[in-house]
Amino acid sequence: MTICVSVRIPEGLVLAADSMVSLLGTRDTPQGKQTGVIQTFEFANKVSQIKNYPIGVMSWGIANISDRSIQSLIMEFEYNYPSLKDNESYTVKEVANELLRGLQDKYNVAYSSETKKPPLGFYVGGYSSGQFFSDQYSYEFPKNQDWAEVRPNKPDGSPNFGADWFGQKNALARLIKGYDINALSELVKRGADKAIIQKWVDDNVSELPLIFDGMPIQDAVDFADYAVQVTIGCFRFGVGPPLCGGDIDIAVITPAAFHWSRRKQWSIKE
Repeated sequence: MTICVSVRIPEGLVLAADSMVSLLGTRDTPQGKQTGVIQTFEFANKVSQIKNYPIGVMSWGIANISDRSIQSLIMEFEYNYPSLKDNESYTVKEVANELLRGLQDKYNVAYSSETKKPPLGFYVGGYSSGQFFSDQYSYEFPKNQDWAEVRPNKPDGSPNFGADWFGQKNALARLIKGYDINALSELVKRGADKAIIQKWVDDNVSELPLIFDGMPIQDAVDFADYAVQVTIGCFRFGVGPPLCGGDIDIAVITPAAFHWSRRKQWSIKE
């Protein structure tokens, strides 16, 4: 699994994610064919630039579709997609739609016979041509039918700055929102009024007050790094397998460029 974090600030957009993935597959066992996790890797790329655009993509959920890693599928999309100089009037939503089109076909073919299809999520964020403030979208198989806008502008049209997270959400929900997602469901089971609980959540009663308006890029980088580390730490010290871990990759996107603040390197000896 994964933790992905995006931070939208006036100066740019910061993306961060861990590097641990679990591959799903089918194995022959004495009890017959069984499907499940067949391997865990710690050096997956979950933050990528799309071609040479000021646009980034993150993924969470399953790490592969059939025998292809998610990163491989994103790279294949980039390989055939026109470069920025040949597509100067692009929008983030158009690029996201093109990416999704190919992924949908592969996902639907791979899991056409599955009654319970595995979750696979994507985030695409960056800058449309001629726009100073970023656009962000998310999509999750199999439940979504279209991209959902992440942190849309305020009713008056001004940008809405702040942080969002995807994948293993509970650690940051506890820290920032002030509640445990599973505990809320348990309260309802034990007789608490669901409408009152939902109103309490919607009103952000227990949310940690954080200031993103006016936040400089380096502070946004540090916050994204900290947020990913919090989730990794919960899985490192908590009960159960480490669903998040490995190196943290961090990208900074501005209206004109995509930069790497931190990126793991291959160990290549010549």
